[in-house]
Amino acid sequence: MLILEYFKKLNHNKFGYLSFYIGIFLLFSAPLIASLFLLISILLSIFLSKKNPLADKINIVLILISFLMITSCIIYKLNYQGVNFDYSSKLNTQPFIALVNWIPLFFSYLGFQYYLRTEFNRYICGLCLIFGSVPILISGFGQYFFNWYGPLDFLNGLIIWYQRENESGMTSFFNNPNYAGCALATVFPFFCATFFKNKNFDFKKIINLILLILVILGIFFTSSRNGFISLFLGAFIFLIPLRSKLFSFGFLSFGLVLLLNFIFNYIFNSHLIPLHLANKISYQGLFTDPRILIWKNSIIYISKKPFLGWGGNSFSSIWNSENSFYLGHSHSIPLEISIQYGIVTSVLLFVLIVFILSKSFRLIFLDTNFRLINFYKENFFDRAWYSACLVILFSNTIDILYFDIRISILTWVFLAGLRSIALENIK
Repeated sequence: MLILEYFKKLNHNKFGYLSFYIGIFLLFSAPLIASLFLLISILLSIFLSKKNPLADKINIVLILISFLMITSCIIYKLNYQGVNFDYSSKLNTQPFIALVNWIPLFFSYLGFQYYLRTEFNRYICGLCLIFGSVPILISGFGQYFFNWYGPLDFLNGLIIWYQRENESGMTSFFNNPNYAGCALATVFPFFCATFFKNKNFDFKKIINLILLILVILGIFFTSSRNGFISLFLGAFIFLIPLRSKLFSFGFLSFGLVLLLNFIFNYIFNSHLIPLHLANKISYQGLFTDPRILIWKNSIIYISKKPFLGWGGNSFSSIWNSENSFYLGHSHSIPLEISIQYGIVTSVLLFVLIVFILSKSFRLIFLDTNFRLINFYKENFFDRAWYSACLVILFSNTIDILYFDIRISILTWVFLAGLRSIALENIK
């Protein structure tokens, strides 16, 4: 009822908000259709917003970054040397096409802010993410327990649920278990927010608790180290003001995992933590990981063209011209940006993101005397927003999931929301 009353008050901009929320709800399950709704909402925000975008200096920095990215691609096309680039593979893209991953999303970041201006706007958006992520669990558990394998094709390929038949972990809608793990770890803080927001222990809170446990199980079923670490990172950030209770939460979580693993092992003859995941997170598994070699080579590529980089999609072209096994990226977004567009662009983007994170952290977690705000202050969804943003940024630091349109859009939605918190406070 509260949501219906909210939409009744929107008047002339109702369609823009509705398009935005539908896009967020469909983002995981139908990303192309979701993108269409989000595009409509962004175009409408241009006419509805009365703000001058250049009044916010962050937007000027984004324009500068866009200019540097375009310049890098132009210079690469005019004068490239040192590597025999191979564009014969369908998995490769031309340098200018790679800009689609960035410049349109910079523009989207501006449009998203219009729909995330208030805490209640972000609350509705968070609910859309929660409801939109439930199908991930249904699809993923069906794949894991009942062998619902795909790919499943709907609307003549407009919607594809991959449901990979493999032993590496649950993929659900996604092409790879790491994407599924990242998506679930990202929405996990919002499930925490709904659980704590409801203070009465009633049927609604029990449902919230069940969903919370199912999300945790889903992350473990993906067997993704990235998802596993992100789960604890998101919980840690969300629960920061509890201070000493964090340690209790950690021990309880670990004990719950061991208990559930025991149940799965002796009753269902299965493992909650698959053996290959246990091997991955061991000391030996970390240091024999191939991505250490990939990162070392990435640093070498950066050192050869540090200022403006090699142009879009360059890591894939360089690596595949020198090595026998195919790689599409450097498995770290800071390294990838530095390779493609240079260290200057990478540093500018890093500073911009740190500025947004630091400003919003101050407003969400600290009072006027820079002391931690009581956890039970009614801002659970803004805490979840910050935690989710940090999770998705961290996930792309140790891997690159950004090139999935769902992850890239979510990244800029979260950054837009955090920036809106700061601008709302200034107003």
